[in-house]
Amino acid sequence: MALWEFTHLNKYGHRKTRIVYSKGSLNVSKGFGKLIIVKRFRYKHKDLLPPGIVKLSNKTYINPGWQEVNPNTTLNDIEWIKPKKKISKKQIEKFEFTSSSSNKTYIAKKITDGEGNKKYTCNCFGSVRAKDGKCKHIKSIMD
Repeated sequence: MALWEFTHLNKYGHRKTRIVYSKGSLNVSKGFGKLIIVKRFRYKHKDLLPPGIVKLSNKTYINPGWQEVNPNTTLNDIEWIKPKKKISKKQIEKFEFTSSSSNKTYIAKKITDGEGNKKYTCNCFGSVRAKDGKCKHIKSIMD
């Protein structure tokens, strides 16, 4: 009892793919063209909640998501892809710099996410003007 993805060339040489149900292995008779590809098929379900099957008015759906599927689909025909947990802990370090030409104070930030990726920002005009976006304040906190 399995779902199969069946692909063959029609009489015009175009590929035609369909999902078919078979009890056991799939038997293919002659008359389907030159190219025949058969492989086991499983629907992909990307959701935090586990998949379920709902049958309404002669149609079958994977729920949540209401994806319409083959009427003979079972839970074994669904691959549940769980989303990765996001580590949302951000660490923000602030550094203050006083301008050498005026009485302005600039704030440079070093932002580290939960995976260890670092991002640097500064509110001075030099960070906008620099080609790489790194002003002298950012460069000093990177070292």
